[in-house]
Order: sequence, then C-alpha cells, then structure tokens
Amino acid sequence: MMSQDNSTHLTFLLRLRDRSDKLSWPEFHERYGQLLYRYARGRGAHHDDAEDIVQEVEMYLFKAIEGFEYDARKGRFRAYLRSAVMHAMARLADKLAKQPAVLDPQTFDYLAAEKEASADVRWEREWQLHRLRWAMNSIAGDFEPITLKAFEMHVLADRTVEETAADLGLSKASVYQARSRVLKRLRRRLAEVDPDGDV
Repeated sequence: MMSQDNSTHLTFLLRLRDRSDKLSWPEFHERYGQLLYRYARGRGAHHDDAEDIVQEVEMYLFKAIEGFEYDARKGRFRAYLRSAVMHAMARLADKLAKQPAVLDPQTFDYLAAEKEASADVRWEREWQLHRLRWAMNSIAGDFEPITLKAFEMHVLADRTVEETAADLGLSKASVYQARSRVLKRLRRRLAEVDPDGDV
C-alpha cells in the first residue's frame, strides 16, 4: 500500500523519474493498473488484450517519464493517461500502424487531449471511480468494516438503502449514517491530497 507521504500526484510523478526508486513503478501499477484495465475492457478489449494494454501504457510512460514535466496549466495527467490507453489500443488493433512507440510528453497536445478526455463519458466515469477506490483504500482504517461495506454497497454498487440494510442486517438509519460519514471523510481526504482531481 502506498504511503501517505507520497500520495500527491506531483510527488509521485517526480518519484517515477527517479530510476533508483525501485518501489515507484509497482506503486504506479497498484494505483492506476485497474483503472487502465477497466477502461480498456469497457472499450471492448478482451481480458488478455486489456492486460497487454496496461503493460504497454506502463512501458510508454517508463520510456517517456524523464521528459515529463507536470504543469496543471497545460493539462491534466489523466488526459495524458487516457491518450496513452487509446494509443496502445490502436497499436494493438493494427500492429503495422506507423504510430510512434511513445507519446512524447514534450510535444503532446494536452489541451486537445483534455477536451477528448472530458467528452469521453466512459473515461470520466472510470476516472471518478478510480479516485473513489483510491481514497477508500487510504481511509479504510478509519472505519469499521461494516460501515465501509454499507457505503460500498449503497453508493458504489448503487444498491438501495433498503437492500443494503437488509443484506447487512443494519437499520436504514445506519446505512444513511455510513454514507454520510464515509462521504465526508472521502471529500476531506481528496481535498488534502488531490484538490485538482488528478490522482
């Protein structure tokens, strides 16, 4: 599990550039691997292909990271990440495509990518769920397991209060309380480490 000291995306991206930091790339995979996999699957990739796409994106970034300078004014890292997935999918679809192996962060059009990412409903949904899962993981120790389970079932799995209460043997008031308490803590956690929504 990643340490809270290294939880901001800027610090994390800088750590990725440090080739002597052996833990940063496994952390990258832990933090973003499922997001990339789910998005690729949602775009129609089969399981094995989606896993290959995740590996390709991580390889792209490994090659390109030395030239990567995070500047929120230019655009968000998440737009670059989405473009890297789309790029990997296109290369997988056509192995003969004349696409460069790496998306060069120096010449990457962040503004255009930001527009594409914002218009991509599937990517935005996956990104927001990714942020929630990441934040949930980081606050898990603050709550009883039953409280987290009630929140996950009701909010993340979109079950009704009645269904959640019945399945977990809780009162409806307890489900409402779990939702309120966890949402409040999640908002605070994300505001602390990710005010720009770019974790």
